[in-house]
Amino acid sequence: MTSSCPWHTNSTAVNRRPVPDRDLLLAMKAQANSFVLGTRKSNLALIQTGHVADDLRLLHNGPSSPPAQIDSRMDLDVDVNSNPDSDADSDSENNVIARKQNQTQPPTPEYTFSIESMTTVGDRNQTTPLHLLSPYSSSQPAKSLWTDELEAKLINGHFDMLIHSLKDVPTVLKDGCEIGCMVKRHDPRDALVIKEGLPYRSLEELPDGSVVGTGSVRRVAQLKRAFPNLVFEDMRGNLNTRFSKLDNPSSPFSALILAMSGLSRLGMAHRVVSALSAPTLMHAVGQGALAVEIRSDDNRTRNCLRGLGHWPTEWTCGAERGCLRVLEGGCSVPVGVESEIVELEESDLEKIDAEVEDPFKDEIEEPLKQDSPMLHFSGLVDVRPDTRPSTPTFSKHSLPPLRRRYAKLRLHACVTATDGSKHVLYEPKPVIVRSYRQAEKFGEECARKLRAMGASEVLDEINKVRKEKEQADLQRAIERSKALVEEQEKMGKVQGGEAEVVA
Repeated sequence: MTSSCPWHTNSTAVNRRPVPDRDLLLAMKAQANSFVLGTRKSNLALIQTGHVADDLRLLHNGPSSPPAQIDSRMDLDVDVNSNPDSDADSDSENNVIARKQNQTQPPTPEYTFSIESMTTVGDRNQTTPLHLLSPYSSSQPAKSLWTDELEAKLINGHFDMLIHSLKDVPTVLKDGCEIGCMVKRHDPRDALVIKEGLPYRSLEELPDGSVVGTGSVRRVAQLKRAFPNLVFEDMRGNLNTRFSKLDNPSSPFSALILAMSGLSRLGMAHRVVSALSAPTLMHAVGQGALAVEIRSDDNRTRNCLRGLGHWPTEWTCGAERGCLRVLEGGCSVPVGVESEIVELEESDLEKIDAEVEDPFKDEIEEPLKQDSPMLHFSGLVDVRPDTRPSTPTFSKHSLPPLRRRYAKLRLHACVTATDGSKHVLYEPKPVIVRSYRQAEKFGEECARKLRAMGASEVLDEINKVRKEKEQADLQRAIERSKALVEEQEKMGKVQGGEAEVVA
C-alpha cells in the first residue's frame, strides 16, 4: 500500500490562483464541463473519491476508444469535363468536402473531474475518543467535524461536489447542501483483524483480558455485552498507523475492529479473519456507502450525477438515516442497524403474505417538481444507455417519464448503552416501499418504536453525559480566554511604563 494516490491532483499553494467571488465563480462554472471533487486528505478518502471520478468519466465520456481513423488517401482534383457522368463527379466532390469538414470539426468537449483534498478538524485531532470529540452544541453531531470545512468550500463554489463515507455525514445537512446521490454500497459489516503472529480467528477465541482496539462507541457498546471479559481501548488514526500499533510486539493490542468496506478499498482485506454481523455486532448507519454532496441550487451538478446513483443503496441508507435522525444520533450515539432490499414486480404485490406489511399502500405522495432533489426520486427515472446524462434532462414544465418501482425493505435497529448494560433491539416485519421517501419514513417509524421500547432512557443518559462534558469544555475555554486577556493586559502595562523588578 502506497502513501500517494493516483487520483490526487491537488495543486500546490504556489500555483493556486486567487479564488474569484462566489457569483462570478458559479457563473464561470455554468459554462464549463469541468467539475472539482472535494474530499478529506486521508488515503482512503482519496481512493474512494478517485473511484467516483472514474465512474463519472466513464458515464459522461464513455470507455476509452481507439484514435479516429483518418482517411489517408490523396484528395484528387476532378475535371468534370473528362467524365460524361457528371452526377458521379459531383458526388465525388461532395465526398471530398465532407471528409475535410469531418477532419477539421472540433471534437465534443470531454467532461473533466479533478480532485482536491483538505485536512478537517476531525483529521487533525487523532487522540480524542470519538464519543468525546464534539462541538459545544449538542444539536451539532461530532461527525460534522469531518464535513463542516468541506461544506464551506462547497457552498462558496470552490468545490462542485464532495465525496464522503456516508457514515460520516450528519443526518441533517447544512442549509444549501443536499446529497445528490449515493454510490453502490460495499459490504457494510465490521471486520475482526488479529495481531500478526497470533493464532486466533474469532473474538470467541481471544483469551480473557485481551485488548481490542476501536474508535467507535457503537462497537464497544455492543461487544461489551457479548464479550464482557475482553478489554476495549480507543484507537484512531489512518490504517497504516493502526496496523503499526497493532502489530508492534510491545503493543498491548491483540485485535482491531474495522469496517470491511474500508479494508477492501485499501487492498487490505487479506487481514480480515472474520466478518462481524448480528447478533454479535450490527453495523453503523450508512457504513460501506459513499455519498456525493452538492449545492441545493446546483442543477448542473445534480444533472451530472444522473445515472451514477444506486437506488437500492439510496433506499436502504435512506431508511437507516431516517431512523438515526429521529434518534438524534451522531458519532457518540451507539446505534446499530442492518437492512436489506429486494425489488419486486407489481404482480408480486398480490402474493404478499402475513410476514410482509404494506403501510404506504394508500399513501399519496407529493408530486415531483423540476427542481426536486435527485434523491427523492432516484430509482424512478430511467437512464437510457443511448442518452448521455450530461444532456438536458428536465424542462421547466415537465419531468422525464417516471417508472413505478416496488421493493421489499427490511430494517433492524438497536440502541445500546455505552457500557453495554442496556440493549434495545427492534426487528419489525419487512415492508413494501415505492420510493426513497417511503423508505425514509419506515426508518423514522422504527426509531419511534425504539424510543417507546426504552431507547429514550439510553439516549437521555448519553445526552446528559455529553452536556456535562460540553459545560466542562466551555468552562475551560472561558478560563483560558480570561488568562489570555490578563496576560495581554499585564504585557500592556509593562510596555506602557517601567517594569518592576521583583526580588
